[in-house]
Amino acid sequence: MLRRANEKDVPLIQSVLNKPENWDKLEAYSDKDLLAAISNKTMIVFVWEEDGHWKGFCWLRWGSEGPKIEEFGVSEPGEGVGARFFSAVLKSVDLDNGQPSLWLAVAADNAAAIRFYERFGFVRATLREAVWHRRKGPVADALIMRHEP
Repeated sequence: MLRRANEKDVPLIQSVLNKPENWDKLEAYSDKDLLAAISNKTMIVFVWEEDGHWKGFCWLRWGSEGPKIEEFGVSEPGEGVGARFFSAVLKSVDLDNGQPSLWLAVAADNAAAIRFYERFGFVRATLREAVWHRRKGPVADALIMRHEP
């Protein structure tokens, strides 16, 4: 079930953001930053639940370049949860509203994530060199991907 996040979801979002395996993929945010995003009218933070269990979050921001997926993460990768969740997010976002297409940035060396987004109609648009700041390891290039339904 897709729903909007609330303040009770912050610790669960933090648990995904702060998994060591996500340090190269997801930014670090304070609880204050997450609470601000949840209550901001230019952002939506969705969460996904299955069988009464919290499974992940997706943070979208609307800006001059169109709607952007800021962060997307699930609690248990590799179980198909991400695909079900991401599909629900795409259905809930008005992609035919005359705005520029939905877009995201992903570390250019994150082949698994790139394949995942391509399965949902995202295409490689541009490369921004040395802008992906990881919590560990070297700075990476960011691949900008745009949704092309």
